[in-house]
Amino acid sequence: MRLNMLLGGAALASCAVLGGCMVGPNVRQPKMAMPATWAKSAHPRPSTTAPATAPVAVSKVTNAPAHLARWWENFHDPELTTLVQEAARSNLTLQQATQQIIEAREIRNADAANLGPFVNAAGAYQHSRSSKNIGPGGNFGPSESDLYQAGFDATWELDFFGQIRRGVQAANANYHAAIENQRGVWVTLLSELANDYMTLRGVQRQIAVTNANLKTQRHTATILEQQIGGGLSTSLALANAKAQVDTTESQLPELRIQEKQLIYAISILLGKPPQAMEKQLSVPRPIPPVPPVVPIGLPGQLLLRRPDVRQAEEQYAAATANVGVAEGNLFPHFMINGNVGYAASDAAKLFNTSSLTYAIGPSVSWSILNWGQVQSNINQQKAIRIQAFLNYRQTVLQALDDVNSALAAYTREQLHEKLLFEAVAQNQKAVDYSTQLFENGLTDFLNVLSAQQALYISQDALVQSQSAVSTDLVALYKALGGGWESAPAAAATSKE
Repeated sequence: MRLNMLLGGAALASCAVLGGCMVGPNVRQPKMAMPATWAKSAHPRPSTTAPATAPVAVSKVTNAPAHLARWWENFHDPELTTLVQEAARSNLTLQQATQQIIEAREIRNADAANLGPFVNAAGAYQHSRSSKNIGPGGNFGPSESDLYQAGFDATWELDFFGQIRRGVQAANANYHAAIENQRGVWVTLLSELANDYMTLRGVQRQIAVTNANLKTQRHTATILEQQIGGGLSTSLALANAKAQVDTTESQLPELRIQEKQLIYAISILLGKPPQAMEKQLSVPRPIPPVPPVVPIGLPGQLLLRRPDVRQAEEQYAAATANVGVAEGNLFPHFMINGNVGYAASDAAKLFNTSSLTYAIGPSVSWSILNWGQVQSNINQQKAIRIQAFLNYRQTVLQALDDVNSALAAYTREQLHEKLLFEAVAQNQKAVDYSTQLFENGLTDFLNVLSAQQALYISQDALVQSQSAVSTDLVALYKALGGGWESAPAAAATSKE
């Protein structure tokens, strides 16, 4: 009864204290002024020259609320979606980030356990014999005895000044920072995978364009050979034609190397050997087109969307809490120590009421001779906190720059694509007209050669621009922090 009263009183006193003040600054969300709108970018505008074929559609960027949880589905490419699903299951970097979450969570749980008492169970048996030479004249004979013990020891540090709670806050913030880090890894993985995929389809399209032009140029060289036999052409014209064939064909090995490298890179992102996806991805497919409308939201929403910004905020929270942990060492530490158990020399009587033993009482410790060291540690933690705040601000500024740069690249590349589309149409006309004139003997072959070269260059540039438009949109989605809502391992990353 008396022991229970003592323990109950100590628990009530501790609960009352735990609701009191806490050392160190309180954790608050850092403030950062955000612009009202994104930087102005030049949007594609219609050309004054009407193209011979259908014009290039312009993707419109709006400030409507962005829905980016599964942005890759906006490209309507089933194979890209399949690759994303595979990456979610198999990417090794993502799995490492997930394990870091588990590690941080268990560290937090271990720190939280410091708020409660620690209880150890113990049992012992001892058989002792005294010396017969102890006592006056050494006439006492030896004595033997047995001692049986069993019981519990308890220690409870009372968190009067909140040092332990600040430590739990810091560990909890680090846990949430690990979650944001995993989300950032997922956003980056999505971007790299989609970028490599778009570029791969662009390179395969370049290979197709090169082969088509090579076929036309070889046909022209064959015609020249026939004309030389009839005296209608010259060896110079044939040499120029064959040189053009060789120049065009020389582009293929480099393009094939790029194709292999991109397939290997995608395989590695899926956690597979480099050649694993070669059979599947070597089959050419169109470059995924961009959606007609791309809503991106407003700059202020970036603070809630970007995982790196959210991670920097959690790191600032952890640094703030650690200042309180350091300041807690300026104050005394109060403990309640107690034990309860049984002791007897006869095992049969060990758990009798008369064998009960207990002890309980408070203790205090206070380091008063190392305050200089404690103060230095406090100053160090304050400096770390300022660094974390500056890192947060820098991360926000970098996020704004990423979005504005990606937005400018995306809108301007669409203008580039539109102009190249029109250039291809005009160069195709030039090839058709010069070929017709040459066959009728009304122009020199050099005009045909020049027109064919211009057509190939513009077609190749158009394919690269089409690929760049898609990859620039991927970069914009990444800059907006899109996709982290769909990050895998939700059970391990759910906020608690």
